Amino acid sequence: MDRTTTVLRRAVSTLRLAAQHLDDRAAAPPQDYNCLRAAAMIWTDELAARSGMSVRLAVAHPRGAQIIHHVFRPDNSPQRLATGDVLPPACAAAQALALPHDGRCVFAPKPDAHTAELATVVPCPEAPERAVALSLTGPDDLLNPVLAASIRTRYLLCHTAASIRASLAAGTPTRA
Repeated sequence: MDRTTTVLRRAVSTLRLAAQHLDDRAAAPPQDYNCLRAAAMIWTDELAARSGMSVRLAVAHPRGAQIIHHVFRPDNSPQRLATGDVLPPACAAAQALALPHDGRCVFAPKPDAHTAELATVVPCPEAPERAVALSLTGPDDLLNPVLAASIRTRYLLCHTAASIRASLAAGTPTRA
């Protein structure tokens, strides 16, 4: 195989991956989630600061869950903005959105390292189909519901979800 053929095949593969990524983003639900993001922004920033972990808001997507808001961990490590990414159905956010919206937390360990995701659902008061998943990503020993160390983290997650729900019901993104 000559060099030109190799370069052309790589270019075609890259274009296919880019097109698939754009298709994933275009297949997102048509609703406008800016009001929801505005109501949650104050609370997600505070949750990231208190927990020391990455916080994400995700909505249901045909391929799992799509991130509509992402707050970085409050450390100085290199991080990538995940807003717009589509998470697989096995992630905690997608599982939480698939369950009844009763305030339960869903734990999903990640197979790559000692990290995990803990998620709960924030139902939208006037439109239940517009529920979002609020999730934390961090060390699995702080998120695993079996371990006592996760009690504070689960409390922070559920309290933040309740605060976002109250802000949505009030129609203003203010602190309680």
